[in-house]
Amino acid sequence: MGHLAIVLFQFLRRNLLLFIFIVLCLASVPWIQREWEHIQRIVDELPALQGAEKHVSERQVALVGAFGQHVRQLSGAPVRKLDAEIHAIDEDIRRLEREKVSILFAPVKGADSVAARLQKEAIRRVEIDLRYQARDYLVALRARAVVAGDRDAAVRKREQLRHVHLKAYQAYQLSRAQLAQVRRDAVWLGRIPYTAQYLRLKKLEKAEEVLLAANNRAYRNFLAQSNLIKGLPNPNALSAFQVDQKRLASATAVLRDRLQQAENLAAQNHVWQAYLAVRPVLPAALGVLLGWWLIPAAIRTGFYFVLAPLAARRPPIVIRKSDGNVVAAPLLNKTLGGDRSRISAVSQLVRLASEDEMLIRPDYCQSQPAGILVTTKLLFNWHHWLTSIAAHLWMLKRLRVTQEAEIVVSSTVDALDEIALVEIAPGESFVLQPRGLVGMVYKAGQRPTIRSHWRIGTMHAWLTFQLRYLAFEGPATLIVKGCRGVRLESAAASRAISQEATLGFSANAHYAIVRAEPFLPYLRGTQPLFYDKFDGHNACYLYEEVPRNAREDRQQHNPLQMLADATMKAFGI
Repeated sequence: MGHLAIVLFQFLRRNLLLFIFIVLCLASVPWIQREWEHIQRIVDELPALQGAEKHVSERQVALVGAFGQHVRQLSGAPVRKLDAEIHAIDEDIRRLEREKVSILFAPVKGADSVAARLQKEAIRRVEIDLRYQARDYLVALRARAVVAGDRDAAVRKREQLRHVHLKAYQAYQLSRAQLAQVRRDAVWLGRIPYTAQYLRLKKLEKAEEVLLAANNRAYRNFLAQSNLIKGLPNPNALSAFQVDQKRLASATAVLRDRLQQAENLAAQNHVWQAYLAVRPVLPAALGVLLGWWLIPAAIRTGFYFVLAPLAARRPPIVIRKSDGNVVAAPLLNKTLGGDRSRISAVSQLVRLASEDEMLIRPDYCQSQPAGILVTTKLLFNWHHWLTSIAAHLWMLKRLRVTQEAEIVVSSTVDALDEIALVEIAPGESFVLQPRGLVGMVYKAGQRPTIRSHWRIGTMHAWLTFQLRYLAFEGPATLIVKGCRGVRLESAAASRAISQEATLGFSANAHYAIVRAEPFLPYLRGTQPLFYDKFDGHNACYLYEEVPRNAREDRQQHNPLQMLADATMKAFGI
């Protein structure tokens, strides 16, 4: 009953979490759709509106300059020319007002159409407002011109009347002087009626009266014209034509409001802000991405078609040249002569003869007879103490027997490991990577010699990054482990195998690297560039069926671990 309750609880928990996830997804769909529509609107409208606003500003500056210069040129124009200019401005205003732009259906035609229509409408309104401002100024200029013209005419008439009065006054003064002279000449005869002097005086007096009346009339006309001028308005001076920028700002309000709306929408949209933040680096990122894919591909192509063929033509590595009389060990003869090359098993029964000695890792010694001498060997080989530590060949079990005994060797830590016995005859030498060695059987007091062979001067060593090779000289039996099996094959057929699978080879074998085929798997990174190739008479090579580094649980992604593995490979470990 309790188990059923636990199962039901787990079922409800999984489905409840799934239900909550589905609800959140469905609830977020409208928000995602709204955000997407906002982004689309921003992407479609904002750049076009910014360009339209910039174009309108430039066009407005140009129009203001042109209208200002044209109006200032009319500051001294006569009334008739001003009337013609005002009439032309009225015609332009009526024409522009008939060209009103509608943006009602512009969104259907796209964001560019909206921006273009708003731009055209803003420019139209700017031109209309500029013409209205110019017209108002020209009307005021005309009124001033009219007033100034009337006053100038009145002043000219007053000047004429002044000249008339001046002539009349001069004629009157001359007549008075002539009359006074005649009176002085006539003396008393001018008082006697009907005398020549009397008649002349009367005539001169009458002429004086006429001239006095003419002078007085001319003076009154002058005074009247002067009083008329005093009553005329004095035209005020007009300042230079200046465009009212506030009125122009209202003309472009529709475009600016639409742009402000789009900018506010962009400022509030976090996705758009993120896009603006990464947009400057997008070309560089795209270049890095292309380089990430293309540069390794180019390097791999160069390695495959240039470096690999060059390396394949180099002489192979031979650890110890054979004189042609070397006979393979009995185990190798049996193995190479059989139909099968697999020499490993999950467990191996190792028979120790009298006076034999075995060194083995404790986790590979599955069972042993009671009563034999068992001690601890700190290091496999003190001359190669670093190699022994790196290959886990330390704290080993040393088994000594005085009579025949059977030891069962098997892995107790890795279920995929199998054990193989490789017998090295006296005088033979076998190159082995210590990582595959778990033990060794030899006669007491006759420890096999381990020699280091450096091949720094060969291209094969540098391309495989293995500069040192350790050769074990017989007689001895090497206990080797391999993932899912170990095979021992003859090198006479000149075969190639994976580098990661190679465990060892005969010292007289011709070891080289060859290019792996075909090209595409290598280009994709699923196949290495080089395979190990072995050749030679009376030579063999040893490899595990599944390369240990190819297993998923053995793959290393730590850079320090990869560096350590590469270093150990370089030293043949």
